[in-house]
Amino acid sequence: MRFISIASALAVCAIALAGCASTAGWSSPAVATSSKAGWGPRGKPLYIFMVYSNATPGQEDEFNRWYDRVHAPIVIEGGEFVWAQRFELSPSQFAGGGTPALKTRQFLVMFAIETNDVDASLKEVNDRLRLPRNTKSTALDYKSLQSVSWKALGPPITQKDAIRLLAEETAAGNVPK
Repeated sequence: MRFISIASALAVCAIALAGCASTAGWSSPAVATSSKAGWGPRGKPLYIFMVYSNATPGQEDEFNRWYDRVHAPIVIEGGEFVWAQRFELSPSQFAGGGTPALKTRQFLVMFAIETNDVDASLKEVNDRLRLPRNTKSTALDYKSLQSVSWKALGPPITQKDAIRLLAEETAAGNVPK
């Protein structure tokens, strides 16, 4: 089994979290150095659960329908999984082509989990996925599944935060002009 690099996974996670900052009601009035306060809007620690997969060849439309309309809604309909967003691997990658292992997976879904007990949240959703209404799809290439969870270390950094932080660091002499 191949695994994506940690740097690739973190980059995808950071991009998605930054994009969700305005829609999730987050604000980041203070971004601290090495913040351990990765809290979601509901006041609990935030985790991102990322699942990489492929469609069964020739069944991409059915795969996307099933994932968007059945599987992801079942995962987030209750419990502490609070949102999901799906992505398709872009043909354009940073730094000369991206990570080879990442290219073996065409699709990514990111689930946000707000919980004080990530193990219990993962167990709860796993139990729910065993219910008969979570129909399995032949359009998902189950052999391609890879998943990983990450705990947020701080709030998303917005463009406004970036401008302010870089100005502060420049003024302190930590970043060249």
